[in-house]
Amino acid sequence: MIKIVLSLMMLTSAGVYNSQAQITLNSTDVLGMGDQIELAKDTLPGAITIGPSGASQTWDFSRFSEDQIDTITFQDPISLPGSVDFPLSNLGMIQSVDDSAWYFLTKNTSMLASDGVHEVEDGIETSISFTYTVITFPSTMGTTYNSSGNGELETFYVGQLGIDSLKITKTITQISEIDAWGDVITPLGTFASLRQLVQENHIDTTWIYQSNTWSIMDAATALTFGIDPIEYDTTRTATWWSNDPAAKYSIVKMNYEVNGTVSEIEWLKATPTAVSVNQFVNIEDKVYLYPNPAKNNITISTQLTNNDNIKIFDVTGKLIIAERFNSNKITLSVSDFNNGLYFYNIIDVNGNVIYSNKFVVAK
Repeated sequence: MIKIVLSLMMLTSAGVYNSQAQITLNSTDVLGMGDQIELAKDTLPGAITIGPSGASQTWDFSRFSEDQIDTITFQDPISLPGSVDFPLSNLGMIQSVDDSAWYFLTKNTSMLASDGVHEVEDGIETSISFTYTVITFPSTMGTTYNSSGNGELETFYVGQLGIDSLKITKTITQISEIDAWGDVITPLGTFASLRQLVQENHIDTTWIYQSNTWSIMDAATALTFGIDPIEYDTTRTATWWSNDPAAKYSIVKMNYEVNGTVSEIEWLKATPTAVSVNQFVNIEDKVYLYPNPAKNNITISTQLTNNDNIKIFDVTGKLIIAERFNSNKITLSVSDFNNGLYFYNIIDVNGNVIYSNKFVVAK
């Protein structure tokens, strides 16, 4: 099953103590195009709990362990694979720990929302449209919202037992509340913040297509396939947000159980940095790679006037191919490549990278 894992990010300015006073979070306090953040993850937090609710709190999380690092970049969504399926999104997101998925968001004066994801799985590109709210604006203690979203995760052909196809859909309902404010202390520093608690109820439903009709899989068919036709799950997150001008997003995010015990933590490891707001947007329609996914060969056709050579790298960053353009089109063999994701850079006559993208080899 394709899983949507929209593990959405955090941040702030380091080491600055803020005297306790309730803040208000507005859209101008939250990330935009060109922001890049570095997150750390603690996957074994031990006895940590989310702590108390209410006004004027102090949460001391200064002793997190660092098990994983992730760099997240926000850019113009039009530059990302699958952007044609998310025409209303105005923000794109990529993660260093997941280089085969590209996320699409909408940010406006009233909310930040996730629109869906475009991903590559088993050499197949798929767009999953799935809208749900991340945070509303303005937010202060007592702000609440309820929202819901639904989308299709996967459809595939079966051709047996009288069943043409199966599909899996997901429905999420959210209950959100800003339940506390105060100072949160992390390995990076101390920050004035609001705490948001969100409970998400997930329902995954398996459908069968028979006689030109979709219906929920019956119990007998589900037993044959060894699956549950309807699966339920509940997740809970506690997120600390700051309006510090250098923060741009949340300081800490915790997954926790109903008793408050925390199972996983993400937090801002370093202050955010500014990166180029996708220097390749204006030339996106001038470079084409096909077929994608590829089996034996790929062709790169470009209308760029100053391309000089192309370099292809595997997911570890190892250089696989370096070839010079003799015209505005080049065909390269990938027959010896292993299945998987590859990156390519087009370089100009001055040695500058003028275009970057990805492709998949699937044999």
